[in-house]
Amino acid sequence: MALMVGACSTTPGAPVAGPGEYVVQPGDTLYRIAQRAGRTTAEIARWNQIKDPDQLEAGQVLRVVPPGAATAAATPPPRSSGADKARPAPAPRERDPVVPPASRRSDWGWPSQGAVIAGFNGNSNKGLDIGGSPGEPVHAIGAGSVAATETMRGYGSVIMVDHGGSYMSIYTNVGTVGVKQGQRVQRGQKIAEIGSAQGGRAKLHFEIRYRGKAVDPRLYLPAK
Repeated sequence: MALMVGACSTTPGAPVAGPGEYVVQPGDTLYRIAQRAGRTTAEIARWNQIKDPDQLEAGQVLRVVPPGAATAAATPPPRSSGADKARPAPAPRERDPVVPPASRRSDWGWPSQGAVIAGFNGNSNKGLDIGGSPGEPVHAIGAGSVAATETMRGYGSVIMVDHGGSYMSIYTNVGTVGVKQGQRVQRGQKIAEIGSAQGGRAKLHFEIRYRGKAVDPRLYLPAK
């Protein structure tokens, strides 16, 4: 994965990102930073000892790769002896796939009961639009920890749940939010309600992301 390098400034004393680091910009959130880095919010928070993601400050330098990963490539290998030359070079490690193999999850369920009115295409729609009525419950698809609850322009209230294993579920166009950041949730637990109608019809926009990349939810949720 290409290492992220934060925007640099010519202003004396301005923070500069080193290998595997990122300089927080005005308006950044931990979720957006993790998404660009292809990581989860939990990983970024752990590597930087962040206890309150809402307290990010512009100019703050964050590590966006595992500790040691950014410097390993910059460290020259020790000088080898003649005996070492006879040894075969170790096979290169295979990088984890950006997108995992599609596999239905027996421990996940659907976030709402409505019909799918717009499917995933990876471009204009990175998830599913599920029809419903304002006030209908929105459920967590599986066990996890609430990574963020925030308001985003064009999406209304947004809830993000970290399920571990680099998987994140995202629920947007919700009205009343019933969970808080850091709270543990279980499969089927009500976490919100569908918000008011937008464009003539109320709906839940739902996404599943793996290492920050959107995947087709229908490949992981039970057949419906």
